[in-house]
Amino acid sequence: MTGTRVLLLHGFEHHRPRGHWLWWLAEELRRARVPVQYPQLPSPELPRLEAWREVALGELAMLGDGERVVITHSLGGILWLHVAQGLDPSLRVDRVLMTAPPHPDRLTGPMGDLALGTVDVAAVARASGSTMVAARAEDPYRAGPIGALATRWGLPSVEIAGVGHLNPDDGHGPWGAALEWVLADDRDLEWRPGEHAD
Repeated sequence: MTGTRVLLLHGFEHHRPRGHWLWWLAEELRRARVPVQYPQLPSPELPRLEAWREVALGELAMLGDGERVVITHSLGGILWLHVAQGLDPSLRVDRVLMTAPPHPDRLTGPMGDLALGTVDVAAVARASGSTMVAARAEDPYRAGPIGALATRWGLPSVEIAGVGHLNPDDGHGPWGAALEWVLADDRDLEWRPGEHAD
């Protein structure tokens, strides 16, 4: 019998720092004997869509059988939207959690190569069994409520109280609810007090 396998996709300027909750999550999943892939995407200070997409597709192909889960942070979520729109059905995943995706209007300058055009909502839906977006109520990389942005992509969302980008800069550390969501198959993503850093 095969179990859950997880792919973590990081964001802009991310070099897999130990203080980031993605690193913590990778360690906790490995401790729980859940296979996890946490690749360093090339040139995180100057991301290129084709280079990032190539890595993401390669990692998806290596996930193997069993339940396939993708968790993204920040620009990694935008990468997922690009990948999902052209994903071969053989690489379809079961669940996706997109955390703190930036608003498309913020994809300028060094992030401009990942700029989004019109998102094919139906294709994104076909790429996974379920996808959820989670973000702080206020995020410097987003204008307006997360619900409005997620709805634009045809996705449900969870708003997490507070201000920040869900990273060490805003005090966000180990994230028990994300680990529980992977291990317990908590598709409703019911966040409870004390399960994320404020």
